[in-house]
Amino acid sequence: NSLLNLWSRFFLGGHQMGSPVLARGNTTRQANKKLRRQRILDIAKNLIATGGFEAFTLTQLAREAGVSAPTIYNLFGKKDDIFQELVSGMVTTISIALSDPNMSDPIEAAEVFTDSLLHLYEQDEAFYRSAFIAADRTGLFDHESPSGIFQQSLQIAQRICTEAKENDFLKGNIETAKLAEQLFACQRLARQDWGNGYIDLKRYRTQVLMGMYITYASDATPDFYKRLCKKIAALNNK
Repeated sequence: NSLLNLWSRFFLGGHQMGSPVLARGNTTRQANKKLRRQRILDIAKNLIATGGFEAFTLTQLAREAGVSAPTIYNLFGKKDDIFQELVSGMVTTISIALSDPNMSDPIEAAEVFTDSLLHLYEQDEAFYRSAFIAADRTGLFDHESPSGIFQQSLQIAQRICTEAKENDFLKGNIETAKLAEQLFACQRLARQDWGNGYIDLKRYRTQVLMGMYITYASDATPDFYKRLCKKIAALNNK
């Protein structure tokens, strides 16, 4: 009986404990797969940053990652699929950086909005520059998507203008939606100039803020107009 009990505990117990072991094993495999995918994405990000999206190939990525090209394809799909995943991650990161800015003062709001983006770009300037250029060319940015960075940026600009009008910084002679579009355009055009290498990030900040201050000034109340003129003069002297 003792041998039978020992046999039962060994085999049946092992069988009963097998499920958690298998579950842990499966969890480990999934975690390792996630880590491997992230490592390959990081390598892809660096390759795009150094050589640009056009020069980036799956063969090059596989070689740098130490895996086969079919492995890359099985994990991600095509070259565009990899870039789409990187862009999706970039959009999420930018969205977090732009979340809930202080709207009480329009000058402060403009500076926080601009500096949040600037700080983000500084962390990996080569990648962001390459990614923006490639995304613009391939149409990977959905300008109409409510959750996209373009619409989010425009919505922030609209909130800034609405609260500026409510707090008597703006007269209200110009429709707030039109002012918001111009605020958004200041950032977008400066980003394109920076992405194409025409300006550096320091000039990017100056160009964005100068455009936003001038946009404000077109509808500013007298006291706010004076503040804006001082800000514009300070940017001119940098």
